[in-house]
Amino acid sequence: MASKPTPKKSSAKKPAPVVKKSAFAPMPASKPAPKPAAKTPAAPVSKAAPAPAAKPVSVVNPAPVAVTPPPAPKPAPAPKELAGVVTALSVSAQSSQGAAASGNTHPANILIIVTSAGAPVVDLNRDNFTLMEHFEVPGQGAPFSNNITSFRNAGTGAYLLQTKPINGAPWRTGHHLGQLLVSTEERQGQTALKIIIR
Repeated sequence: MASKPTPKKSSAKKPAPVVKKSAFAPMPASKPAPKPAAKTPAAPVSKAAPAPAAKPVSVVNPAPVAVTPPPAPKPAPAPKELAGVVTALSVSAQSSQGAAASGNTHPANILIIVTSAGAPVVDLNRDNFTLMEHFEVPGQGAPFSNNITSFRNAGTGAYLLQTKPINGAPWRTGHHLGQLLVSTEERQGQTALKIIIR
């Protein structure tokens, strides 16, 4: 009987050397600490050099300039009467019965004030005044139109006139309405008036 071949013995493995554990186990390797981020060096603060002390500036005062005050306003001259140009006169009148009364022929009084641009007009005479009565008063025989029986220039722009009905007619009770005109060659003005006879 054939003999079985003997299996080859495998080479025996050498046992791994036994490492004795020390009582103190080594610490596991720790991860290295992260490196701190590099700090950007701060820019050096430059200390400003102290400003040099300002030198005193000598102020030279300019020569004083003479200021001429504006001329005082001149008063406006009175309006001149130009040839062909008529200057308006301001005329006002007040009347009173005076000695006149119904049935008599005594004169009534009229006070007239004449100005030009606010200035009194003092150079007028009787011929510069025209007096006219308008509207008839019942029973009045004649008007007092154009019948200035007395005239006086007071010299202050005031003129004192007296009037009565023409033709010797007596006054009659009522309101006698009139128009007074003042005129020269180059000046004109007018106003209304009322003489009340009782």
